[in-house]
Amino acid sequence: MSCAATAATARGLAAWPASRAARRVGVHAPRLRARRFGVSSPGGGGGGAIFAGASASASTEASSTGDADATERPSALHLRRGSNALQSDEDGAPHVPVLMRQVLECFESVHLRRYVDGTMGAGGHASAVIRAHPEMRTFVGFDVDPLAHELAKPRIGKAAAEVTRSDGDNETFRFEPVGANFRDMRRVLSSIRIDDSSKTSRGGASEKEAPSLFGDIDGILMDLGVSSMHLDLPERGFSFNDDGPLDMRMGPSAPLSAYDVVNDWPEDALARIIREYGEEKHWRLLARRICEARLETPIETTKQLVTALGKIPGVKGNRSGGVHPATRTFQAIRIAANDELGAIEDAIPAAIDALKPGGRLAIITFHSLEDKIVKNAFREAAGRVQPQTQTPISAWERQPPPPPKRVALVTRKPLVADAEEIKKNVRARSAKLRVCEKLPVVSE
Repeated sequence: MSCAATAATARGLAAWPASRAARRVGVHAPRLRARRFGVSSPGGGGGGAIFAGASASASTEASSTGDADATERPSALHLRRGSNALQSDEDGAPHVPVLMRQVLECFESVHLRRYVDGTMGAGGHASAVIRAHPEMRTFVGFDVDPLAHELAKPRIGKAAAEVTRSDGDNETFRFEPVGANFRDMRRVLSSIRIDDSSKTSRGGASEKEAPSLFGDIDGILMDLGVSSMHLDLPERGFSFNDDGPLDMRMGPSAPLSAYDVVNDWPEDALARIIREYGEEKHWRLLARRICEARLETPIETTKQLVTALGKIPGVKGNRSGGVHPATRTFQAIRIAANDELGAIEDAIPAAIDALKPGGRLAIITFHSLEDKIVKNAFREAAGRVQPQTQTPISAWERQPPPPPKRVALVTRKPLVADAEEIKKNVRARSAKLRVCEKLPVVSE
């Protein structure tokens, strides 16, 4: 990873409160023990220092902000990548974007003058799309993670500066970074005004009459789930391969963490999310073990949670269906803590409404729960009747009226990674890309 990327990572992590008390105002929970996660020890495993080549300015910047918690945070030189960290992308960012070729191809025929990235991440997809579309004038990037903004902003700025404007006009490239979840797309895009020269601004008394950006977007991309920046930093608590605080929040402003779910939710609620979100067949057993372990002491770290889950009787080699028993439980807790599926359900209708006729919405999913929501939402928007039950509608029954047809399905079946990409990036093996295009409004 490059020095620029590591320094940005340090600044991004500096925005995270160091203690649970600092971020859970009004919520009762014990404070984390005074313990440093991810501090390298001589000869210790778990990966090398993530900031081994970073300049000292990053940690200096964190300490000079006047933040009372700054001295409690691990310094840039102490943070490390986890043992499951893979590789960096070509710019040195700690995340390799998946299905890049497929994403660029799905927008190839679209005049992307105004574009929204619902999950900006490290800016890999964003910078590539900007370079492929020199006609772009407005870019809006959503992400709740300060680390993502620190990594993406310079990459997006660089890509925009390198692009040769094909149409020869003098309009300014406008970059609008948004520190919010993509479920807020309707509200945020409605607040961004656009004038006749395609320059956007937020509010302003003189621009109250200007139309909003909402409804005038040419393309939207949403790359769902977690990124390598989440999984590879033990300090974030997403992975059970390295010890870290039981956090799993996508952004520091989130009111709920994995700690809250694991230690505060009743057993039946834990069992339900492990069954539905983790698709784990041993859901009753694992929920009961979590509740038994937290009676003795609060479960505060990822390793403590793995220990609480324990081994499942009858499972050979500590694998359930070829997967570590903790994998599905960690996924379930993460989804519940961040309300990931609810956010997707809110965002898709808003994203379709935000598009102009001919605009395209592309969504990358990584597991069946996400893909099912996207598939059904796209089909409904395409005017297909969605069955309310698992039983097919009988030909003798009264058929429900079809929903209005608002989009055309660009991909009948999801696009997936080829063997070459999977070989380079194993995390691409479960990725699926679905694309739809907004249809013109037909006046009655």
